[in-house]
Amino acid sequence: MQKQFHSICRTTVAAMPGLLIVALLPSMATVLSAQTVPPRSILGDTTLPSSDDVSQTFPYGISGKTPPSLTKINYAGQPPYHKHRINLRVFQGCPQVEVSAGGRLWATWFGSNVQAERAPFHKGQFSVISTSADDGKTWKEVFVFDPSELLGGGASDPMLWKDSQDNIRFIGLRNIDFKGQDEFATSAWEFTMLDPENEHTPWSEPRLLGNKNISVMKPLIFPDGTVMRSMDDFKLVGIPDKVRIRFLKEGVDGSPIFVSEFPIDNDAGFAEQMPIIRKDGSLFTFYRAKEGQKFAESFDGGKTWKLGGYYPMQFSINTKCILKTLPSGRVLLVANDVQMKEENGRRLYYYTDEDGTEHALEKRKTARTRMTAYLSDDDGKTFPHRMLLCDDGQISYPSATLGQDGSIYIVYDQGRGEIGQHTIFLSKVSEADILAGQLVQGESFLNNIVSRPSDQGGGRREGDKL
Repeated sequence: MQKQFHSICRTTVAAMPGLLIVALLPSMATVLSAQTVPPRSILGDTTLPSSDDVSQTFPYGISGKTPPSLTKINYAGQPPYHKHRINLRVFQGCPQVEVSAGGRLWATWFGSNVQAERAPFHKGQFSVISTSADDGKTWKEVFVFDPSELLGGGASDPMLWKDSQDNIRFIGLRNIDFKGQDEFATSAWEFTMLDPENEHTPWSEPRLLGNKNISVMKPLIFPDGTVMRSMDDFKLVGIPDKVRIRFLKEGVDGSPIFVSEFPIDNDAGFAEQMPIIRKDGSLFTFYRAKEGQKFAESFDGGKTWKLGGYYPMQFSINTKCILKTLPSGRVLLVANDVQMKEENGRRLYYYTDEDGTEHALEKRKTARTRMTAYLSDDDGKTFPHRMLLCDDGQISYPSATLGQDGSIYIVYDQGRGEIGQHTIFLSKVSEADILAGQLVQGESFLNNIVSRPSDQGGGRREGDKL
């Protein structure tokens, strides 16, 4: 294998000067603040052995520290029947998007030729890296992150993000069943593009980040170039009274500064927290919970966190949303515009229009539809502006990035294993579009197809059991 370089209870809330909102939760009064812990105690010892160590030489001596690689696909001269071709794919989802300084778009997501997602080792699953040189009109799959040749390893939750120097980085999350004998059975590895304007860019050697899921949400970049990465110990999801939601603060050179931990919150699902820096310098994040999104705040740069309870506006019920501060100072939220309540012992999913009228969901009775872009003018206290992006099927897991001209590129998935769906969509919008509630910018568009295997002879068919 060739290396390519590296129940619906809502708490009363009160606004306070300099703060966003603080939920009045008496029961949490003594368990609000998080703590910092030594990074190594959470990430494991990420120091790699010397290059001549047996663990660094594929295919011998495989361990959790054996480096992964990226495999180039769809290049001139490649055999036409390689195993990662799209017409074999039956399942895919969880996309991410980035854009180069020159405007080349990059996207990544995970997929499989054989099955739906299978935690914790995700066997049979790989991550695709695709690119577009024409502003998202057409796409070409150019790399895969596939650990299957290393003891049947599988990939999950890939990430693309851009650092303070505009370098585009890819994180591959690798999972190998070492039968409990290796602390890096799950390991996050980061590669940096060396020529992001080239569809088959060379890559840096991979860097081992740690043994936690660290690749679902884009890192927060501070003005000094340091970053804060969101972490979660997915193996503990659903197990009560376990600390698992954390942040890793890193220096510009990648050296760990601290790891901070949320207090225990048994309402939290796959937390998928994504903080922003508010105008007063404090940090704010949503995190995924059973009845919607909860929020947390930090007033010391992310070292400690205070939990605030459920946010008053219900959205993205137990599913991912994203936050991003735009150059204008407005805050972008991309989320599922769905609310939920119980009537006669049944869950009713609905949305509320601009006039405050409730509309029950009839076609897709799920929390994962109505992908919507929101804007806040007041540092995230409220999100009065919104524009529906897509309600065609089961829509989830957004990711966003900004073009040089301020354009907002947003990707999300549709029906990961559903017949005729399993689509990755891209929308390009502007602040003006969201403020107007509809497309008004000439170059904006909604729901261009990045990838749909069923359009290429692949996809799940009647009778397939995933």
